[in-house]
Amino acid sequence: MLRGPESRLRLVSVLFALVFLIILGRLVWLQVIVRAEWKEEVDVLLDRPYGLPAPPPGVIVDRNGDLLVGNAPVYAVGADVSLITTITDTLQAAADLSPLLGRDVTSVQADLAVEDRTWVRLAWAIGGEAAYKLEDLKAEEWYWLTLEPTWERYYAEGALASHTLGFSNDEGYGYGIEAFHYRLLKPQPAVAQGEVDAASEPYPEEMAQGKLRAVQGTDLTLTIDRTIQAFVEGELDRAMADYGAYGGTILVVNPKTGAILASVSRPAYDPARRSEYADEQRNLFVDPAISVPYEPGSVFKVITAAAAVDSGGVGRDWSYYDSGAVEYGGAVIRNFDRQAYGPQDLQGLLSSSLNVGAATLSTQVMGADVFYRYVRAFGFGQLTGIELAAEVPGFVHLPTDWDWTDSTLATNSFGQGIAVTPLQMVTAVSALANHGTMMAPYIVAERRYSDGTVVPTTPRPLGQPVSRATADYIAELMANTVSDRYDKARVPGYPMAGKSGTAQIPVSGGYDPVEVVTSFIGFGPVPDPEVVILVKLDRPQIEPHLRWGTQTAAPLFQSVASRLFVLLGVPPTVAVVEP
Repeated sequence: MLRGPESRLRLVSVLFALVFLIILGRLVWLQVIVRAEWKEEVDVLLDRPYGLPAPPPGVIVDRNGDLLVGNAPVYAVGADVSLITTITDTLQAAADLSPLLGRDVTSVQADLAVEDRTWVRLAWAIGGEAAYKLEDLKAEEWYWLTLEPTWERYYAEGALASHTLGFSNDEGYGYGIEAFHYRLLKPQPAVAQGEVDAASEPYPEEMAQGKLRAVQGTDLTLTIDRTIQAFVEGELDRAMADYGAYGGTILVVNPKTGAILASVSRPAYDPARRSEYADEQRNLFVDPAISVPYEPGSVFKVITAAAAVDSGGVGRDWSYYDSGAVEYGGAVIRNFDRQAYGPQDLQGLLSSSLNVGAATLSTQVMGADVFYRYVRAFGFGQLTGIELAAEVPGFVHLPTDWDWTDSTLATNSFGQGIAVTPLQMVTAVSALANHGTMMAPYIVAERRYSDGTVVPTTPRPLGQPVSRATADYIAELMANTVSDRYDKARVPGYPMAGKSGTAQIPVSGGYDPVEVVTSFIGFGPVPDPEVVILVKLDRPQIEPHLRWGTQTAAPLFQSVASRLFVLLGVPPTVAVVEP
């Protein structure tokens, strides 16, 4: 029988043994049995992705370094709704936040009261005074607000060059340069995986190891000249108002390099306000200069004439008899005025814009194989490769297509039944201005990388669709056409070459009997042109007898060219004779 101190000592020993076994068992449970689960939870808390605030995307400037697209600092706003404790807080917070977020109070309230998530996005980009007020609210009252520093694109000139600049979403889909060069413009964030403290900040040693290295986006310098762009936009707006046109496009290109100095299309939009446009207005985002093909009409005759001369079928002494109509492939081709012009040469064909003459060249002088070989050589039916999103190739019916007919050969010769983009048309005619060499159009002059490397764009020939002799001869004929027939396109002091066009608009079952697209394309000063200018007006609403390229597009061409030479510092090449 145990007595006194011995029994108490043994009891204490047993209790110590039991406690030890319990502790040992718990340690075995934690360190062996459930170790993996606990380690996973600890890793989630301490070993997490972390990063520095995102660096800015690349900026876009014009050829002179003037800012077109920059970046404004903003907050992406969210809420850790798991920390909101009362309905009263939800209601009051929604009332405080809705005016700062630009949202309806009911929708903000619904987001804050969500039950199936712990965190919600409240707004993507809040800047200015609203951002400062959100900072105060987070510090003083609504600590569960999350304010993530980020960047919003800032369009320094508003809607200027909107189609060219464009925009993109977070996945890179969109329009213009912003979408085409999304990966270049987008910064590389500084993100790493490692141990963080309670505030989700990386430990000093992690920072010291240089794991975080952010790279800002690549800056782009464009060939666009802001001053020229603004002037041309104003001229197009004025002409559309004068003629009641539904839309229009003007392109200004350097034929020697392919650099685009101005690209203007209407209707346009404001990229900074793109979210405000209704769904039915989203077609405004599409750039007509590269994405909306049209039938070019008579301006295409210069391509047909160049092909006929270059292929050897037509010389300076070539002529034909214009009876006012010619039948080919079951279609009767007539001149625009239904008149017969009698004996004509190539100069008369272009100066009087004779459909019969153009059809004669394609059907009797060249034939389908030769004609379409040149059409393709001039780039029609193919992408130009311009650095803008959503370019389309247009459409050319070829003899190998199931729906091609013999009559297509005749109508294509004067720009009917063939669909081109304004950029394709100006690129092709630039080959005639540049002595036969067709340069690839480009709109990015150079790229400036974050490490200081500057990569300029090297002008690139697309090919030589016709010889120098052919190009110079056609340019001579176009110059004679302007000086002899197109007084509304003449520019005092500068010899110009050009061709007008008036194209019917295809509709179901044929062509619209009234509506037309008028255009003029020209270059100068000849014989060494500095610019090629394409002018296109869609559906001018004026008297029918004035709905011609010579009456609408030619005067607009003249007003653009006259001022353009001054802006570019191109001196007159001939004396101006006062009337």
